[in-house]
Amino acid sequence: CLPVAYVGAKLGPADPFKLRVAMIPVVVLIAGVVVAGVVSRRVPADLASGIGAGLFGGWVAFTLRVALHGTPFGFGGLVSDAGRLAAMANTYSHTWHSADGIVPSVPSNYPPLFPWLVGRTSALINVPAWKLLGPAEAITLSFAVVAGYILWRRLLPGPLALAVTLPVLLCFSLPEKPYEILALVVFAPWAIATFGDPPRGRLHWLPAGLIGGLSILLYWLFIVFAALGILALAVLTWRASQDRARYIRHVVLTVIVSVVVASWYLVPYLGWGLLHGSSQTEYQYQGGGIQDSPLLFLAPTPLGVLGLIGVIGMVWYRGRVWWGKPMLLLTGGIYAYWLLGLAAFVLVGRHLLLQDTPRLTSLMLASAGVLTIAHTAPRLVRLISIRAVPAGLPTLALCLLSIFVAITAWQAWMPGGPPSVTGLYQPAVSTAKNDTTLAFTMALPDGRYPAAAPASIRQPWFPTDPIEKDVASVLGKSAEPVTLSASEQLFPYVNWPGYIGVTRTAAGIDTNWSGRYAALRKLSGVTDPAAFAAAAAHTAFGPVDVFILLRTGPGQWSWTPAATPDGPVTFTPAQFSPAAFTVFTNLHGGYVLAVRKPQGNG
Repeated sequence: CLPVAYVGAKLGPADPFKLRVAMIPVVVLIAGVVVAGVVSRRVPADLASGIGAGLFGGWVAFTLRVALHGTPFGFGGLVSDAGRLAAMANTYSHTWHSADGIVPSVPSNYPPLFPWLVGRTSALINVPAWKLLGPAEAITLSFAVVAGYILWRRLLPGPLALAVTLPVLLCFSLPEKPYEILALVVFAPWAIATFGDPPRGRLHWLPAGLIGGLSILLYWLFIVFAALGILALAVLTWRASQDRARYIRHVVLTVIVSVVVASWYLVPYLGWGLLHGSSQTEYQYQGGGIQDSPLLFLAPTPLGVLGLIGVIGMVWYRGRVWWGKPMLLLTGGIYAYWLLGLAAFVLVGRHLLLQDTPRLTSLMLASAGVLTIAHTAPRLVRLISIRAVPAGLPTLALCLLSIFVAITAWQAWMPGGPPSVTGLYQPAVSTAKNDTTLAFTMALPDGRYPAAAPASIRQPWFPTDPIEKDVASVLGKSAEPVTLSASEQLFPYVNWPGYIGVTRTAAGIDTNWSGRYAALRKLSGVTDPAAFAAAAAHTAFGPVDVFILLRTGPGQWSWTPAATPDGPVTFTPAQFSPAAFTVFTNLHGGYVLAVRKPQGNG
């Protein structure tokens, strides 16, 4: 379906802000479900469910491409995490090894597989990495549906495997993080098939290790969240095993393969920490719902009801059905991690990144809810003296579930914003701006904007092209200067190493954000122009060749960090002497640029 999805998404008008355009995926969805439902009556159920998984994955890709039709950016544009992901992809278009997206002199602490693949593809086809993020996000998220189905299919009948897979888009549907969704949807079937003892047989250690290693490279936190549950499941499975030595060998080989697969990321990351230490800044982030209730199954929503059914089913069937105990142990392990993270946060201010635990918890509960309904429904039918489930009812239920999940995801994926009026009143799907909106309201490097976005909600332009031109006029086009930039939007576009990230709580722990910030504060205190130029060339973390600062007051040029109580680092024009720096003050948006001249020229 992918070629059809990509070609089909480009055939219509490039304005998904209009409702008549945004509704195209819904029409395709309903028509596809009706046809699939009719065809499923004429082919075996397992074959029909496999075809359905592929069709649903294709629909996901089509919908995401329609949502981005008219913009070269991926979801989220270059704002926040999306911008840092684009910076990582840009870095990997120039290097093979693990590296931070802004400070490439240190290895990445963020799982690098997705941006690495985008970056290497960029180098292969000679297209800027930031332009490939949107297509890569659509492909990855569509594959997540198929991958989840394939792993669940090994444990369950085909229709049930598809029904268990679909709720992932209710629990986590951010299209700018499809790699996390992929790691999320494969976690439960992988963990059960690897460390449990399902009726259809345990997953061989080689594919189990490969999936584990790739999950680490995609987003290792889901494994960490449930580590206690995995350990408990492994211990209980070992105790019940008739060949304990063979089971231990299976677990050990699985772990070894996982570590080997992820070694190109883990070895540099852990090695750097052992040799240089690390500065834990990510654990200071206090967003993402840390304060939200963990009792997701009590929410008055369809997903909450499904989760409540799952809780009841896990407890009731824990010793009666093969999936009851593994699901209960894994879910309990996640809640145990959440509690430990809260305790650590209260005691020492480090929450262990627990803000992402609800995504995994909600999917575990929803999966258990689907399994509980599937196991209980036939018994209820017999209890009320119905001889058999009416023909077509399971198919109808699966079709309705598919439509509900798809419509919910579609509403979240289409761009939101002010209604557009062209002749008839044509509102967008939502009046609330979202990550898709950011993909349209982001300025291109030359200051132009995608045509579809309403002008009233455009993001300010960061003047990348003028900055590149000015720097090249001083250092040459092939220069790769170490840059202190007041905006992280520079780094998805240029192959320049950054000195420090703007957002402290998103900085890699091996970049030593606190130390670099202190070095900048020390540098800003050097008032003599000649001494300042010498100090800028030899800070504790290397040189600063280019300063991109904001004019914040008379005689004040500042670099202001985000997500931290630390104040701005302020410089003065007098520090940048003409003998050592070439200064450009005519940039858009109040930015000023100071380029340190090559040694011997000033």
